[in-house]
Amino acid sequence: MLSTALLRLLRYTLYLTAIFLALLEFIVDAVALAALNQRINGFRIDFSAHKGAAGYTMFVTLATLLFLPVVTFANILANRGFGAAAKLNRIGHELAVAGLFTALWFIAGVVMAVYAGEGDCFGFSVCKKFKAATAFAWFPFFVFALQTGVLVLILQRIRGSGGTLQTPAHQIDDEAQAAAPPQHVEQPFERAHKAEESYYNSNPEVAMPAGPA
Repeated sequence: MLSTALLRLLRYTLYLTAIFLALLEFIVDAVALAALNQRINGFRIDFSAHKGAAGYTMFVTLATLLFLPVVTFANILANRGFGAAAKLNRIGHELAVAGLFTALWFIAGVVMAVYAGEGDCFGFSVCKKFKAATAFAWFPFFVFALQTGVLVLILQRIRGSGGTLQTPAHQIDDEAQAAAPPQHVEQPFERAHKAEESYYNSNPEVAMPAGPA
């Protein structure tokens, strides 16, 4: 079983990795879009379908770059009074966001792969750039899929300790400690001493023997 500290580390690491990969996809997708807008041997070729695929991927990329940092640092932003971050600072909302971006990036990868696999992609340069954008589109999908699994484990850990979908994901340590407070193990001597005190308290006519000097 993964430890609580490892789950928290994975959560932040995967978010930061997804942001970095989205930034790389933004660069290669922008290069591919620029190549699709160029003339090939002096002719303007209709790349509308390819542009549509690359344009959708660019939309998902920008949404990731704008939205994911807010989710990643929701606790810090909420403490500074950022209202939207306070609403996202919940494990249920966070899990929904991760699942949504997993689906969006999967669609982006599939759509890009459909057109990248065509036999004629109108010149080696354009083909190479479009296929690079297609390859990079799959990396965020795998990261978000893994992040969704990590958040499910965090949710199970939180619910097992009495938390709900409204519990912030970063409070997993606090919830676990609250659910399992330290227990005092009573020793046999302590039990015998308490039983003896109870007997003499209920029988005041019997004097309790004095302890050793």
